[in-house]
Amino acid sequence: MDLIEEVLRSSSITTVRQLDPYLTLLIVTGLALRFPHHSLHFPINLLSRSPSSLHRCRHLSLSFFGPHIPLWNHLIRRFSSSPSPSSSLHAFIDMLRLPRPPSPDHMTFPFLAKASSSFKEGTQIHSQVIRRGFASDVFVFNNLLHMYAKSGSLDLSRTAFESMPERHRNEVSWTTIISAHASRGELELARSMFDRMPERVRVGCPAVWNAMISAFAAHGLVSVARKWFDRMPGRNAASWNAMISGYVRAGDMSAARGLFDRMPEDERDVVSWSAVISGYVSLNRCGDALELFKAMQVKPNEATLAVVLSACARLAALEQGRRVHAYAERNGLRLERDNLGAALVDMYAKCGSIESASELFWRRHDELKHSTSAWNALITGLAVNGRARESLEVYERMRRSVTARPDGVTFLGALTACVHCGLVDEGRACFESMSREYGIRAELKHYGCVVDLLGRAGLLEEAEGVVQSMPMKPDMVVLSALLGACRIHRDVSMADRLRTRVLELDPHQADVCFLQLASIYASAGRWSDARALRSVLERQSSKKQPGFSLVESGGVSCQMTV
Repeated sequence: MDLIEEVLRSSSITTVRQLDPYLTLLIVTGLALRFPHHSLHFPINLLSRSPSSLHRCRHLSLSFFGPHIPLWNHLIRRFSSSPSPSSSLHAFIDMLRLPRPPSPDHMTFPFLAKASSSFKEGTQIHSQVIRRGFASDVFVFNNLLHMYAKSGSLDLSRTAFESMPERHRNEVSWTTIISAHASRGELELARSMFDRMPERVRVGCPAVWNAMISAFAAHGLVSVARKWFDRMPGRNAASWNAMISGYVRAGDMSAARGLFDRMPEDERDVVSWSAVISGYVSLNRCGDALELFKAMQVKPNEATLAVVLSACARLAALEQGRRVHAYAERNGLRLERDNLGAALVDMYAKCGSIESASELFWRRHDELKHSTSAWNALITGLAVNGRARESLEVYERMRRSVTARPDGVTFLGALTACVHCGLVDEGRACFESMSREYGIRAELKHYGCVVDLLGRAGLLEEAEGVVQSMPMKPDMVVLSALLGACRIHRDVSMADRLRTRVLELDPHQADVCFLQLASIYASAGRWSDARALRSVLERQSSKKQPGFSLVESGGVSCQMTV
């Protein structure tokens, strides 16, 4: 038995298959219940990592643990963080069914509360807490509050809170109940609960202030959030970040940047920097985002780099994107976290370096194969970079894969590839499989691709039928695709039918369609109709703001008005 204990405590066993013979030997020889409990932590940890081996872990507990509550607690804790948290409850029931069951202690129920995923399970755990005499244990009760709040049972959470003797409520109790109401938009109730907090608890509890600030900001009440922020007694980094993020969500980057600049430098963390950088990117101020990133004084994480890479992609700043990639490689950042790998593939594709995008995806395939976003970035990137057939090959490979499931973006990329290759049958099949096989509802962009595909192939009546069958009104993209086909195939009568739909569009978004209609009418000798449409275009263009284009040269991006 000493030899088996030494093996189980060593690092030589890394898989369940290697572990099984030793556990079987202990059970068959009757040594299981005499095996040292402290040596069972490693087998429990290994077995609880995979859903397929959870039953072995439960079998192990029945054979080895006996009435030893610390081991049962360890098992329940591991199960609560496993891919199948409900196994915690099954293990608890197994424990209670032992001939001499151990008594649960104050560590048992918090792990069970964490694993609870339904109203029924939650109430069963609560009844056990009361039955076992832990109703006055503040640690246990706070976990029950969190359990009810997490499951959306706010009434039960509130009832449980009110049943707690006031002397037992601590800052965790108040923060849990107030945060639960605030996060679900019950701001007045959250505020009234906040006002009931004892002053001594309120002053020393920044978490509850932060919860209120975040809730007001998330519901568009940024000015109210700022008043709470200004009167907060002791701000921490999370307080500043909550307020900055509120301004970012509201699109007020001037206020967000102003508050960021006022924030004590030693409190600025990766969340602070990332929030402002992300805000700039969301408003397409990608140059400002990259400038702030260069000035960043803390180590960026995967989420930060993913946002920065999206800025590089929008600016076509390939060299800056390569430098970000090199930084990620040097610092061992994980591509599967926060869509970093997908952002890299997307950046290379949008910067025209499709070879780099493809090479990265397949070289790091073990990390990226579970990321639908990474597959999508490659499929779409290949489609728009003149590699449509390769795009469809990757799309088919993804469909056969069991590691990632296609979504609407996947099908948009595949349909784009079909348009570029003129593959009508494949495009029809792709579009139909969206809803039939995957239950994905087609959006305007999908319809636009199908109409474009059919129109380019000269199947104008079928394309018009698709437009008429759409469950939503066609937008400029859809109508422009069909009008483009009408112009190529000189179908003036269909253009006349589409004119009514074009006039229903927002005039500021219909320029392309007006221009196409004018061109069709001019080609048909209908000059008065063409002039009328061009007059509308001229009136609209005089009200437009100039756009701009960005060009990278020598690693420097330059803006040009167009």
